[in-house]
Amino acid sequence: MIFHMFMNVAPVLSCFALARSYLSAPISRMNYSIKSNITNYCRPIGQKKKISGDQSRCFNCGVPFAKTFLAHTEISQLIDRLHHQELHVLSSSPFPTSNIMPAPTNTLLIEGSFSELADEFAQYIDALRKEGSLQSEIAPLLEPLRQQEQSEGEADLKQRDEVLKKLVSSATALNSAPEKEITSAYNLLVHLVHQSSDADVFLPRICTYLAKPITTSPQFGPTLAISILTTIFNTLSSNDSSRYHVLLAVVAVIRQSGSGIAFEALKPQLTSQLPTWLAAWELDSDDTRKLHIAIADASTAAGDEDLAQTHIVQALETIDAADVSKPDSRELAVRALATALRRSAVFDFAPLTASDAVQALRSSDSILFELLEIFTSDTLDAYDTFVAANPLASISGGVLAESADALQTKMRLLTLTSLASSTPSRSLPYATIASALRVPASDVEMWVIDTIRAGLVEGRLSQLKSEFLVHRATYRVFGEKQWSEVQGRLMVWRRSLENVLSVIRSERERFAREGLQAAADQEANANRNGNGDRRRIQPAQPQAREVEATAE
Repeated sequence: MIFHMFMNVAPVLSCFALARSYLSAPISRMNYSIKSNITNYCRPIGQKKKISGDQSRCFNCGVPFAKTFLAHTEISQLIDRLHHQELHVLSSSPFPTSNIMPAPTNTLLIEGSFSELADEFAQYIDALRKEGSLQSEIAPLLEPLRQQEQSEGEADLKQRDEVLKKLVSSATALNSAPEKEITSAYNLLVHLVHQSSDADVFLPRICTYLAKPITTSPQFGPTLAISILTTIFNTLSSNDSSRYHVLLAVVAVIRQSGSGIAFEALKPQLTSQLPTWLAAWELDSDDTRKLHIAIADASTAAGDEDLAQTHIVQALETIDAADVSKPDSRELAVRALATALRRSAVFDFAPLTASDAVQALRSSDSILFELLEIFTSDTLDAYDTFVAANPLASISGGVLAESADALQTKMRLLTLTSLASSTPSRSLPYATIASALRVPASDVEMWVIDTIRAGLVEGRLSQLKSEFLVHRATYRVFGEKQWSEVQGRLMVWRRSLENVLSVIRSERERFAREGLQAAADQEANANRNGNGDRRRIQPAQPQAREVEATAE
């Protein structure tokens, strides 16, 4: 589940700061219970004090609503453990997840009727805004609901929706609430929204609020927002499309906070769960593309260019052929192409050339597309000629203006790859490499090593012979020319195998002849030895017959 990612966010802060951020009081002073191992909750009991008229909160834990169970996510269990470990300040290493039970779906446990809790929430909003308009505004709407609740009649969901429209539209004030009250206030609002006819109408707007900065807690605001969003995510069913808005808000909070640890905690979920989520939510192409772009932006902010490029390409795949000429599609295609050209780890441009949006650049950004074709199959000579005629600063608004060195370096690696894949003898002299890359002969080995590190070629350098013996080389493109090269190599191998087969056949025939000759010689020797024995034995045979004749 998504909340597992937040388990690694908290340990970078001190236990005291976490406790203050979430609970504002030591756990030892709170009445904690666990119900069916589902969730922790805090019941406001014991001494209370009055605030804002009739509103009350627990004196110990600071829950702002007198009849509210404060629903904590699994992050609270982590805080509980940290408190019981005597508030040690943890290092930046993740908290050992092996000791954490897999958390099931969260449950909000709230006590009170809809009308009572809605009125209490309105009082709280009025106290934050220092004006009393909301409570008086919803009072006429709550009266029929209150009568229905007293008579235990069926609730009027449309009437509830009217109340919630006003509550949710005013909930932006929660981002200015005291730090210790934000979580419980949002939890109550989420509970009220779940009692509407369609919670999906209101949850996206709440997620939008949480994606904005929490002004009263600049330091711990992102952590608070992520905790609340976790609760919302886990109170929704696995196939509820509202989870999309929650995840979008989570990604936005992580991007804005610049927390690398939070992003690293989210990353495994994006790798393993995102495809399943997208299939379950049945999003349209626009929403899917929006999510991929948001993840790419967060990845870029966290310094993970590989994941960013992956999601940019996936975003391109959501663009229909009929929409490739739209400005947004063109902008995304230019971004994807420019990023791929700049990045030192991207050498395979096939996913980009297969995109309809990128192919549309052939007409809208022809110079940029021509540069893509050079990087796909051409060499350094063609690149230098192209740049001389088309300065990088003039291409598609200057998206590559500051990437001249990176592009030239990549082009040299690709040129060496083409040399290695096209050489018929598997041997590349240093002089040939130096000429093709336009570098001194003394730098050839460095460029070969860089190309090997990039995974484009494999081979062995010979300083004595000043040559590079190619073991394997990557084909940048595979067309008619490459098929011809493969055919030529297969013919060379065929002739080599025919020569080997001829040698083996000759040796086998020679061995067979020698074997037959040896057998014949052995038989001849055996015959000669046999004749000699018979001559020696022959005189005795007549004598034996004479003895037999005498006996008769």
